[in-house]
Amino acid sequence: MSVDRTDYIVYGWKLPYELKNENGKIDLWADKFLPYIEGHKGETFTLVSDGMSGQYNVFGKLLAHATDDGDGWGFKNLDLSDLNADEVKEKYKDLFDAEPSEPYLFIFSHYH
Repeated sequence: MSVDRTDYIVYGWKLPYELKNENGKIDLWADKFLPYIEGHKGETFTLVSDGMSGQYNVFGKLLAHATDDGDGWGFKNLDLSDLNADEVKEKYKDLFDAEPSEPYLFIFSHYH
């Protein structure tokens, strides 16, 4: 079995694998989440769910990603002036029906 890797830079949150709000467990495979999971064209937010190696979810504004094609990142210029915490927190509230903490900037590798 081979494993693929995608590297991400996200402004948002690392979340528990099983997400809940005051209404109960959140179904991440509901239609409203698919544009973020599938990376629909023009979508600037992402939702990465890792049930294999880390048991976590990540949600936030996608700043960059790279697949494991042997080339790595190279040089990537990130415009951090575009980071808007209020925009990211509003998107979180709309999708998860819960109050978020402050988002943070992070990089991670997702194996799938």
